[in-house]
Amino acid sequence: MVAALALTLMWAGIPFSLAETLKTPEGYNRPRIVMITWRGETRAEIGFLDGLADYGYAARVVKHHCNQDPDRLNRYIREVEKKLPDLIYVFGTTATKQVVSHIHSCPVIFNIVTRPVASGIIADWQSSGNNATGVSSMVPIRYQIRTLEKLGTYNRLGVIYNPLEQNSMIQINTLEILTRSLDIALVRYPIRGPAEVAPILEKLEAQVDAVYLPSDSMVKSLGNEIMARINGGNLPSLAALEGMVINDGALIGLVPDYYQLGRLAARKAHKVLTGARPSDVPSATSDHFNITVNLKTAKEIGVHIPTAILVMADKIIR
Repeated sequence: MVAALALTLMWAGIPFSLAETLKTPEGYNRPRIVMITWRGETRAEIGFLDGLADYGYAARVVKHHCNQDPDRLNRYIREVEKKLPDLIYVFGTTATKQVVSHIHSCPVIFNIVTRPVASGIIADWQSSGNNATGVSSMVPIRYQIRTLEKLGTYNRLGVIYNPLEQNSMIQINTLEILTRSLDIALVRYPIRGPAEVAPILEKLEAQVDAVYLPSDSMVKSLGNEIMARINGGNLPSLAALEGMVINDGALIGLVPDYYQLGRLAARKAHKVLTGARPSDVPSATSDHFNITVNLKTAKEIGVHIPTAILVMADKIIR
């Protein structure tokens, strides 16, 4: 394929205009893209494909959903290595780390990676130092805690997370430093799978005043069961994932807009597909965050949501 040849020459350091070679029916308008997602398709992927379409691409897309299965992820990576596409899109920290550690001769666009520098995916925000560039879903945790504090005063904050997910551990360590500076006791609830939800959260309401739910794939997949425990104890909760507020009943979220992050990732992909090296395309994060409020949950647990928050809310679940 012409596009594949152009990318091969470009990565080999041989001058070759990708923008010129891709102007064919099978090239510029129809790049081959493999999408690898850690926990299934989200609005981030919809935004990515919509963004590409706006740039004039009719991409030929192969989707690989890992369903949080490391063996499945590794199998997909081996498949992709056999026949490299023009570009790889990958969702999430866990999947991205594996992809960039194994595939070095194909451009990688990552998305919904909370801390890409801290997790070692890129060297810094301006230049990845490798074949990747992309978009972070990072929302400063201090902003999230300030949002939660607008609902009341909390001395003991619980946090539920998967200790096997590097992205979660980075968030927890940041949260630990922040809560210490605010004189808030942080109580950790590490959960590695469904069987641990009931025993670990058994005495939740007696141990904390509120709960923080980080951007964590396992926590999201167990959202209904986890939120049943939290709301059953009449505990306020703040989620870093919008889906936990909308679908699982978390009280409030200060969250990234996945769809817009997908479109931002498409902008990065367009630059790469028209000749830029990924290492020359700065990685980015959004500067706009959405407030999502679940009034049904507020009523259920007896928490008053201030008018100031409702006025600023992007979504209100009634």
